[in-house]
Amino acid sequence: MSTPMSDARESQHTSVSSSSGPLHISSANVQPFLDISPDALVIVNAAGTMVMVNGQTEAVFGYARSQLLGQPLELLLPQRFHAVHTAHRERYFSAPLSRPMGVGLQLVGRRRDGDEFPVEISLNPLLLDGALHVIGAIRDMTVQQVAERERLLQLRQIRLQAELINLAHDAIFISDSISRVLFWNKGAEELYGWTAQDAQGRVSHVLLQTRFPVDLSVIEAGIEREGQWEGELVQTCRDGSVVTVESRWALVRDEQGHPTAILEIDRDITRRRQFEQAAQSVHTETAARLTFMQQVLDALPSGVFLVHGPHARLLLANRAATGVWGAQWPADQPMLEFLAANGIALFDAQGRILQPEQYATLRAVRYGEEVLQQQETIRRPDGSSLPILVNALTLPAQQGTGPLATSAEAVALIVHQDVTVLKEAEYVKDEFVGIAAHELRTPLAALKGFTDMLLVQTARKRGPQLSGWQKEALEEIELATTRLVVLTEELLDVTRLQAGRLQLQRTLTDVVPLARRVVALLQQTTTQHQLEIGTPHLHLVAQIDPGRIEQVLTNLIGNAIKFSPQGGPVIVTLWEEAAAGMVGISVRDRGVGIPQHQQAQIFGRFMRADNARAWGISGTGLGLYICRELVERHGGQLWFESEEGAGTTFFLTLPISTNRESREPSSVSGSLP
Repeated sequence: MSTPMSDARESQHTSVSSSSGPLHISSANVQPFLDISPDALVIVNAAGTMVMVNGQTEAVFGYARSQLLGQPLELLLPQRFHAVHTAHRERYFSAPLSRPMGVGLQLVGRRRDGDEFPVEISLNPLLLDGALHVIGAIRDMTVQQVAERERLLQLRQIRLQAELINLAHDAIFISDSISRVLFWNKGAEELYGWTAQDAQGRVSHVLLQTRFPVDLSVIEAGIEREGQWEGELVQTCRDGSVVTVESRWALVRDEQGHPTAILEIDRDITRRRQFEQAAQSVHTETAARLTFMQQVLDALPSGVFLVHGPHARLLLANRAATGVWGAQWPADQPMLEFLAANGIALFDAQGRILQPEQYATLRAVRYGEEVLQQQETIRRPDGSSLPILVNALTLPAQQGTGPLATSAEAVALIVHQDVTVLKEAEYVKDEFVGIAAHELRTPLAALKGFTDMLLVQTARKRGPQLSGWQKEALEEIELATTRLVVLTEELLDVTRLQAGRLQLQRTLTDVVPLARRVVALLQQTTTQHQLEIGTPHLHLVAQIDPGRIEQVLTNLIGNAIKFSPQGGPVIVTLWEEAAAGMVGISVRDRGVGIPQHQQAQIFGRFMRADNARAWGISGTGLGLYICRELVERHGGQLWFESEEGAGTTFFLTLPISTNRESREPSSVSGSLP
């Protein structure tokens, strides 16, 4: 810290020579000139006493002139500087010269109220009335220091801002009123390839060969009016590459509101635009394909629609689908909600209402089942009914952002085929089959009866003895009539099932002895096959029609024998599925199996596998159809597993009786004698 009268060694940089003589003035005329000065002026004698002060001194230090005159100069200094200042003053008077005081030091004054403030002091020796004095000019630097601090703070802020701007990835530059570059950050260097030195003073849009979305004059007029502008620009980099930038301009004005510069921030969106263009191209192509697909679907006579998720929400449907349902199904509406809202119900081929878990559509999306040729009847909102065949195929989930994207949810393609005409033809056919079967029963019964009578009576020695060929012919006739009787009964069963006239005579039946009896009877028909029955249960009681279930088992076991032309084991197994409340029965053979491509249709009417024909195995193709219908009417299920050349296993389930007492063997039919 310096004092008002530092010695000459503290002022090595002064431009005033020590050989300059002091100014000669008279005290009589100096006071008016002192009061003219804007600075505080103090004249001090060699003893350090203030002999003259001006009015500005009174204003700066807060003392009246009378309080200062005759007082030591140290009165205007902080107490801590008094001692050192006295020594400095004495040295100065020994070699006085004109100079600024305390160059490079912080000088401090003290007001009457004790407030300290920064000052700037200049010293000059003078001869007042012939005696050596020093005049000191004291300037209050409070305002200037505040301003300097603010300036330094602004400079630091500007430097910090510049550093932050350089850290930005965006290209940021400032241009003057005629677009010459004043500032160019590192982001601009990295994006465009020109260094700040290269760009300085260049016209930005010329340097970058900028292509504007509208005329530049329009943009300039807009920024002059609005103070800002945003848009996309196409620019060329130093290496010749072209970039697309998202540009923001801000107009900078001075204190008088005059435009001085433009701040421009450019963000490279080249890759984003390329991705967007690619996505738009894909979207356009996808939309075109979807439109084409919709046109193709709308041209189909069958109802076709796509659903997704466990609730079967609609993705898209063709025009025929609306006609099939008799109502418009809104996109993304769940199937059950759509059916309930329009009063639509679904029935099976026998006219029984289907439960939701039986719908082909829900089976496909919930369990991934492939449902083919399922017969359903739609009762539409107007009360009319439409018989259909339903095919439901599960498709791979469509991920992404396309029109069919459904995250990881299952997607199913559903086809509804209107089979009204086929049903009518089928009805006529069934009527004909029913009539023909009834008409055949009487002559077949007569033919079989007379054949049996001839064979029996001849065996009893009544009438003339038949020759060998006559007896053989009668046996062939009997065999043929037996086959015709079986066929007639199957045809009648089919017509009863189709017409809904087949009645079940349910009774509590022990399935174990029933199955044993069927196995024992069929074992007598073959010597090439070993029929076995296995079960850990002595009794399994179900509420069934024993005659019809015996018909089912006879057909399944008979098929196992028939489709194992080279012989082998036939295994019948019975078990209880307590949790499901079912009796399970399986029939397994090691025969020719069912070809994979025909397995979906094997329960159809008059359906026979190709390899059966190749082996010369006869049959009507009605047995499995009748078996499935009989089992399902009992509330069970019938299905199979098969591999061509390795054999087939048929499975069926029947509901267990819930009456505990009725499950005792003494109270049920079907027990062995």
